[in-house]
Amino acid sequence: MLSKTGSFQFHIESYVCDFTEKATLPVIGNFLLDAASIHAQERGFGFEQISKDNVAWVLSRLSIEIREYPGHDQYLTVETWVENVSRFFTQRCFCFINQENKVIGYARTIWAAIDIHSRRPVDILTWRPDLADYIVPESEKQCLIEKMSKIPPVENVEPTMGYTVRYSDIDINKHTNSVKYIEHIINTFDLSFFKEKFIQKFEMVYLAEGMFGDKVKLYKQQTAENEFIIDTKRGDESLCRSRIIWK
Repeated sequence: MLSKTGSFQFHIESYVCDFTEKATLPVIGNFLLDAASIHAQERGFGFEQISKDNVAWVLSRLSIEIREYPGHDQYLTVETWVENVSRFFTQRCFCFINQENKVIGYARTIWAAIDIHSRRPVDILTWRPDLADYIVPESEKQCLIEKMSKIPPVENVEPTMGYTVRYSDIDINKHTNSVKYIEHIINTFDLSFFKEKFIQKFEMVYLAEGMFGDKVKLYKQQTAENEFIIDTKRGDESLCRSRIIWK
């Protein structure tokens, strides 16, 4: 059996950097998804294998904490492992390591398995009980980021911006890609934020599927000096909520 923990290296090309010459949060998010996908595929529960069962993995919750962002022409190693498997969710952790072998951040994710036709949750323990074989308990490998906290709805504010879900937002599961939400959310901030600070922590809870043609509005509320909550809504329904902490 392959190692329970996967380790994958990514090169920071110039075209994935912003004006600070650092990789952006959406790029880190894509590296995270790439590492999760390769890790699962190599161990028999990736997209191609589970599609035969008419099942797909969908991201339910995400929490990323970055102490420093890798720069242009540097390398980032992403380690990933399964921390827990329950009836309807799996928990997957990540560790980010720079080219000097220094840990610069961690991430936690929660995934659901859904039937691609009914869009209903699949009982993971019945469908794939073998996933438990890949669990790395916290006593063996720690993910040094706090457990994900509840993100409250944003109330009594006007929308900060809006957009219509288009082709480039949609992924292979025919709904809005999880990283596309991040791109739209960080676009609610003025350029001065990115000049003076960086996003140290980003939390997201995905609540409903955004589909092609949906008209979406983003509501932003400041909750502390460097903390904001953004509620992404289709009408009165929240598609996702996020918390951003700047440093």
